[in-house]
Amino acid sequence: MATPTEIAYNRAQLIESLEFTFLMDEVGKHLSEAICGFGIILNLLLIYVICLRTPVHMKSYAVLLFNFAIFDLLTCIASLLACQKTIFSGFSLTYIFHGPCKYVAPWLCYFCHCFVCHAMAHSQWILLISFIYRYRILVDTAPSVKTMSMIVTGFYSMSFIVFLFYYLDMGDTEALKQIMYDLHPDNHYEDVTIWGNLTVSGNTTIFTIPSLTAIIYMTVTCVPIYFLIHWCRNKTLSILASSACSMSETTKASHAKLILALSIQATIPCFWLLASAIFTLAEFGVISGPIPENMTFRLMDCIPSSSPLVAFIFIAPYREGLMRLISKTGIYRKSTQNQVSSVVEKTQNLGIQPTTQATVQSNQQRNVRDLA
Repeated sequence: MATPTEIAYNRAQLIESLEFTFLMDEVGKHLSEAICGFGIILNLLLIYVICLRTPVHMKSYAVLLFNFAIFDLLTCIASLLACQKTIFSGFSLTYIFHGPCKYVAPWLCYFCHCFVCHAMAHSQWILLISFIYRYRILVDTAPSVKTMSMIVTGFYSMSFIVFLFYYLDMGDTEALKQIMYDLHPDNHYEDVTIWGNLTVSGNTTIFTIPSLTAIIYMTVTCVPIYFLIHWCRNKTLSILASSACSMSETTKASHAKLILALSIQATIPCFWLLASAIFTLAEFGVISGPIPENMTFRLMDCIPSSSPLVAFIFIAPYREGLMRLISKTGIYRKSTQNQVSSVVEKTQNLGIQPTTQATVQSNQQRNVRDLA
């Protein structure tokens, strides 16, 4: 039987061996705060400029941008509340939650986790619709705000059903803890003097219809979605390059710039692909340790946090709106030329046409002019 001195020495060794795990847990928490906090600010700013700075002829496209911003904002909030750490435990999905939700209940943490996953999957569909929209207005008139709202609602209904399935399949907390204790005995997660009262939730097995459906919906569907995005992008670029297109060279350049913006936005989910690769490798034991446990969801946090940057950089009215906000702080001062442009833009949006030849454009050209 071990003496008290030996027990104390072994415990000291154990804590020392877990120091890197403790460090990565802290790094993960602070990264979550920084990334999600940054994303919350950017998405709030984007929502503000969408509501106040969207020209009349951009209203239908703004439905998509507003949907992006709202879901990205809610995703950042939910991820900040959850701050989940993945514990790879066989065919169960086990998560330790370090965020503020742990002070409420495991069900709230699992709710936040499910919301994050379904919102990111939904964003892929909205991205596809964005590319279809760009193609549509080149060959036909822009759809109405009502039509775009119905399309977005219809696509979200799929994601919402999957979200409900996934959430209602929440596993028993005590059963998940026992699985974690059995599969990770060296970490001594059961020792509250080391780990405190851990908040654990997830799914006891992935082999249930709700969980399996949710996993397939959030991973497998990205393949056909990105195939269609690539097809729409190529079709749109081919129309822009065609001499039969009646748009002016300036309008063509503006449209091509927006396609570049959407293409960049389409690369943002690479964070998702990288996180999925890490998750898969860790799930099958190829890699292990506190880095993949903590970094999987922190990589996914980068998606809703970076997406608003594309709108601010590439969409002129929103870029101008952001600069106006910043100028009020004294950090940035608008030039006289920008102020004159703003007056012209306001008169256009109010239906007052300034007496310049450049404002006599077709409806199709107005639909694309400010989108780059």
